[in-house]
Amino acid sequence: MSDFALMRQNMVNGQILPEGVIHTLVLEAFLKVPKEAFVPRQLSHVAYMDENFPLSANRVLLRPATLARLLQALNPSQGDKILYIACGSGYGPALLNDMGARVVALESESSLSQEAERVIQELNLPSIEIVLGPLEEGWEAKAPYDKILIEGSIEFVPETLVKQLKDGGIIATLKRTKEGSVKAFLYIKEGPTFTEICLFDAFAPLLKVFKKEKPFIF
Repeated sequence: MSDFALMRQNMVNGQILPEGVIHTLVLEAFLKVPKEAFVPRQLSHVAYMDENFPLSANRVLLRPATLARLLQALNPSQGDKILYIACGSGYGPALLNDMGARVVALESESSLSQEAERVIQELNLPSIEIVLGPLEEGWEAKAPYDKILIEGSIEFVPETLVKQLKDGGIIATLKRTKEGSVKAFLYIKEGPTFTEICLFDAFAPLLKVFKKEKPFIF
């Protein structure tokens, strides 16, 4: 077993399983996908640390257990078409690819988008399409989606994204509450109803384009 394979095994056993992740496809993906390929080469030795991994001033790879729990809530299945918002260097989409999903991976930072494209091509992951554009607008050209994942915290879900979701579809993300804490949420679209379910406590930087505008007070 290589050093990185051992690191992946330790990540699953020491970080992900203890937080209640039991979804077989999720666990297998974390064991197989080489996270070290999605971080700067000089930092590959700390790729599997138990915390958010900074990619740029505004973007992180979520802490492994947090991402695993979000993916478990998303419950991806073979053939699902998933929009992955704020894909960073492409690690999350690569996990979903391993689970059999078709992924449209949206990134707004061109440097990260280019890096994701490079790694996805190197690893030969044909079920992932990297696209560059504003995060809050989603990617209407490939809508509707079975599921959407937003990697980062938000203050609201734009109606634009809800419209790009199939009826019965779900969105998984982290949301900053009125009290200032961050929690994971699952949103379910059922006809005109959009249900919000709180899942667990978490932390991730706020994606600024998902920040509510403060009302103007005279």
